[in-house]
Amino acid sequence: MKRLITAVACAAMVVGLAGCGGGNDQDTAAQDIPRVSPDMLISAETASAAAGNTLSLSGEGIVSDGNKLTAVYVTDPVGAADGVTVSIEQFSDTLSTTDIWNEYENARILRTDNEKIEGIGADCYVAYPYIHIYDRGCHISISAGSGSDEGQKALLTNLGTTAAVALESLIPAEAVESGNVIQ
Repeated sequence: MKRLITAVACAAMVVGLAGCGGGNDQDTAAQDIPRVSPDMLISAETASAAAGNTLSLSGEGIVSDGNKLTAVYVTDPVGAADGVTVSIEQFSDTLSTTDIWNEYENARILRTDNEKIEGIGADCYVAYPYIHIYDRGCHISISAGSGSDEGQKALLTNLGTTAAVALESLIPAEAVESGNVIQ
């Protein structure tokens, strides 16, 4: 009987240790991926240059809504010209990259007036007044100006490209491709 209890205890310890060993590499890699703030993607200076107005971060600062962070760049005085809004929803321990992709794709499907944009992130579309980008397990949305003409599209595409390049420099592709992200 003692041998049976000892064998069961040893087996339980082996299973317990094996379960702990594999998670550390993933947790370490996930911890190396920073929480990306929208002002890391588009700065006030970049927003100002693109919009052709002097913009600054609104008095509210970076606003958090769950896994989504938003920066609103406004003119002084507020409303003197169009502002720029940048949001990013990033994977976390409570929201997987698959969840973010599904939300992104479902929103795109609902916007029948969307226009696919090639060459920005893993997937990108414009549905005025926003450009939406899915890249590296994150959903970026940017609004700037108003209208739905080629000038507006160029403005959104310029800001979207800037944001995607910044995101790609912050989150390595290998981390997402190998699954070493917080799921």
